[in-house]
Amino acid sequence: MTEVLLVAHGKLAQEMKNSAEMIFGKLPEFYTIDFLKEDGFDSIKENISVVLNQMSDSVIVVSDLFAGTPYNACCGLAMEYRQKNIEVISGMSLPLVLETASMCGNKTPKEIVDYLLSICSDTVRTFLVEEDDDEEDL
Repeated sequence: MTEVLLVAHGKLAQEMKNSAEMIFGKLPEFYTIDFLKEDGFDSIKENISVVLNQMSDSVIVVSDLFAGTPYNACCGLAMEYRQKNIEVISGMSLPLVLETASMCGNKTPKEIVDYLLSICSDTVRTFLVEEDDDEEDL
Protein backbone atom coordinates (compact mmCIF):
# COMPACT_ATOMS: atom_id res chain seq x y z
CA MET A 1 0.00 0.00 0.00
CA THR A 2 1.22 3.47 -0.88
CA GLU A 3 1.08 6.02 1.90
CA VAL A 4 0.58 9.72 1.21
CA LEU A 5 2.24 12.77 2.77
CA LEU A 6 0.58 16.14 2.19
CA VAL A 7 2.93 19.10 2.77
CA ALA A 8 1.88 22.72 2.25
CA HIS A 9 2.13 26.34 3.33
CA GLY A 10 -0.07 27.37 6.23
CA LYS A 11 -2.57 24.76 7.36
CA LEU A 12 -3.51 23.73 3.84
CA ALA A 13 -2.19 20.16 4.18
CA GLN A 14 -4.33 19.31 7.22
CA GLU A 15 -7.37 21.09 5.81
CA MET A 16 -6.93 19.33 2.47
CA LYS A 17 -6.97 15.99 4.28
CA ASN A 18 -10.06 17.08 6.25
CA SER A 19 -11.83 18.07 3.03
CA ALA A 20 -10.88 14.83 1.29
CA GLU A 21 -12.20 12.83 4.25
CA MET A 22 -15.56 14.62 3.96
CA ILE A 23 -15.89 13.11 0.48
CA PHE A 24 -13.81 9.93 0.60
CA GLY A 25 -14.10 8.85 4.25
CA LYS A 26 -11.24 8.28 6.68
CA LEU A 27 -7.77 8.29 5.13
CA PRO A 28 -5.51 6.64 7.72
CA GLU A 29 -2.72 6.24 5.16
CA PHE A 30 -2.52 10.05 4.77
CA TYR A 31 -0.12 12.15 6.86
CA THR A 32 0.12 15.93 6.89
CA ILE A 33 2.73 18.57 7.61
CA ASP A 34 1.93 22.26 7.83
CA PHE A 35 4.56 24.89 7.02
CA LEU A 36 3.91 27.92 9.23
CA LYS A 37 5.39 31.44 9.24
CA GLU A 38 7.76 30.64 12.08
CA ASP A 39 9.12 27.58 10.28
CA GLY A 40 12.22 27.62 8.11
CA PHE A 41 13.75 25.18 5.67
CA ASP A 42 15.61 23.23 8.37
CA SER A 43 12.57 22.90 10.64
CA ILE A 44 10.22 21.69 7.92
CA LYS A 45 12.86 19.29 6.65
CA GLU A 46 13.18 17.88 10.17
CA ASN A 47 9.38 17.59 10.51
CA ILE A 48 9.15 15.77 7.18
CA SER A 49 12.01 13.45 8.14
CA VAL A 50 10.27 12.47 11.39
CA VAL A 51 7.07 11.59 9.52
CA LEU A 52 8.88 9.74 6.71
CA ASN A 53 10.54 7.54 9.34
CA GLN A 54 7.06 6.52 10.52
CA MET A 55 5.81 5.72 7.02
CA SER A 56 6.18 2.65 4.85
CA ASP A 57 8.73 2.34 2.05
CA SER A 58 6.10 3.28 -0.56
CA VAL A 59 5.30 7.01 -0.34
CA ILE A 60 3.87 9.73 -2.54
CA VAL A 61 4.41 13.30 -1.34
CA VAL A 62 1.96 15.95 -2.56
CA SER A 63 3.09 19.54 -2.02
CA ASP A 64 1.35 22.78 -2.84
CA LEU A 65 3.86 24.84 -4.84
CA PHE A 66 6.54 23.71 -7.26
CA ALA A 67 9.93 24.93 -5.98
CA GLY A 68 8.40 26.25 -2.73
CA THR A 69 10.14 25.49 0.57
CA PRO A 70 7.96 22.44 1.39
CA TYR A 71 8.51 21.01 -2.11
CA ASN A 72 12.28 21.63 -1.99
CA ALA A 73 12.57 20.03 1.44
CA CYS A 74 10.62 16.97 0.23
CA CYS A 75 12.83 16.61 -2.85
CA GLY A 76 15.97 16.82 -0.74
CA LEU A 77 14.68 14.11 1.59
CA ALA A 78 13.57 11.92 -1.31
CA MET A 79 17.21 11.93 -2.43
CA GLU A 80 18.41 11.12 1.10
CA TYR A 81 15.85 8.33 1.59
CA ARG A 82 16.71 6.41 -1.56
CA GLN A 83 15.96 3.13 0.24
CA LYS A 84 12.30 4.18 0.20
CA ASN A 85 10.18 4.43 -2.93
CA ILE A 86 9.27 8.14 -2.73
CA GLU A 87 7.66 10.23 -5.47
CA VAL A 88 7.19 13.98 -5.01
CA ILE A 89 4.57 15.97 -6.90
CA SER A 90 3.40 19.58 -6.62
CA GLY A 91 0.12 21.29 -7.43
CA MET A 92 -1.98 20.10 -4.52
CA SER A 93 -5.71 20.37 -5.14
CA LEU A 94 -8.73 18.52 -3.85
CA PRO A 95 -9.27 16.62 -7.13
CA LEU A 96 -5.61 15.57 -7.10
CA VAL A 97 -5.82 14.41 -3.47
CA LEU A 98 -9.03 12.46 -4.13
CA GLU A 99 -7.53 10.75 -7.17
CA THR A 100 -4.50 9.83 -5.08
CA ALA A 101 -6.72 8.43 -2.32
CA SER A 102 -8.59 6.27 -4.81
CA MET A 103 -5.36 4.61 -5.99
CA CYS A 104 -3.06 4.33 -2.98
CA GLY A 105 -4.42 0.93 -1.95
CA ASN A 106 -3.28 -0.88 -5.08
CA LYS A 107 -0.81 1.27 -7.05
CA THR A 108 2.85 2.16 -6.64
CA PRO A 109 3.89 5.79 -6.14
CA LYS A 110 5.21 5.91 -9.73
CA GLU A 111 1.94 4.55 -11.14
CA ILE A 112 -0.02 7.14 -9.16
CA VAL A 113 2.18 10.04 -10.27
CA ASP A 114 2.07 8.92 -13.90
CA TYR A 115 -1.72 8.83 -13.78
CA LEU A 116 -1.99 12.19 -12.00
CA LEU A 117 0.24 13.80 -14.60
CA SER A 118 -1.92 12.34 -17.37
CA ILE A 119 -5.13 13.85 -15.95
CA CYS A 120 -3.87 17.13 -14.47
CA SER A 121 -5.26 19.21 -17.32
CA ASP A 122 -8.68 17.70 -16.59
CA THR A 123 -8.69 19.04 -13.01
CA VAL A 124 -8.63 22.72 -14.00
CA ARG A 125 -11.76 23.70 -15.86
CA THR A 126 -13.65 26.82 -16.82
CA PHE A 127 -17.31 27.49 -17.41
CA LEU A 128 -18.02 28.96 -20.80
CA VAL A 129 -21.32 30.46 -21.82
CA GLU A 130 -21.72 29.88 -25.51
CA GLU A 131 -24.19 31.77 -27.63
CA ASP A 132 -26.03 29.85 -30.27
CA ASP A 133 -26.12 31.98 -33.43
CA ASP A 134 -28.50 29.51 -35.05
CA GLU A 135 -31.18 30.06 -32.47
CA GLU A 136 -34.61 30.30 -34.12
CA ASP A 137 -37.03 33.00 -33.12
CA LEU A 138 -40.09 31.51 -31.48
